[in-house]
Amino acid sequence: MSFNFDGLVSGAKDVFDKAAAKAGEAIDYSKNQIDRSQMRIKVKELYGKLGKICYDMHENGDDRTGEMKKVIGEIKELNDKLNEKDDSVNLKKTKECPFCETSNDAANAYCTKCGEKL
Repeated sequence: MSFNFDGLVSGAKDVFDKAAAKAGEAIDYSKNQIDRSQMRIKVKELYGKLGKICYDMHENGDDRTGEMKKVIGEIKELNDKLNEKDDSVNLKKTKECPFCETSNDAANAYCTKCGEKL
């Protein structure tokens, strides 16, 4: 009985490469989650700033419409970026059926439309 050391090393390398790829995916996912949380916090801060501008305008009678428009633009820009990040996360949570091309939850083993194995 001979021992295939080369096969063992090759198999171990494959396992290591797959584990490294999964770890990289987990790190990317975590970074994305942190980015999304920070964006949500910034949007809330901008809404607070916008509310303060409106309140001050009402109390003082100052016209700060230009400042309001700037803050509203910042909110829209951040919301667009946040929606893009949300979409990228949601795309990773699905698998497309190779047979009928239906989008399925990533945890599914079979397609919900045609029953094909995913």
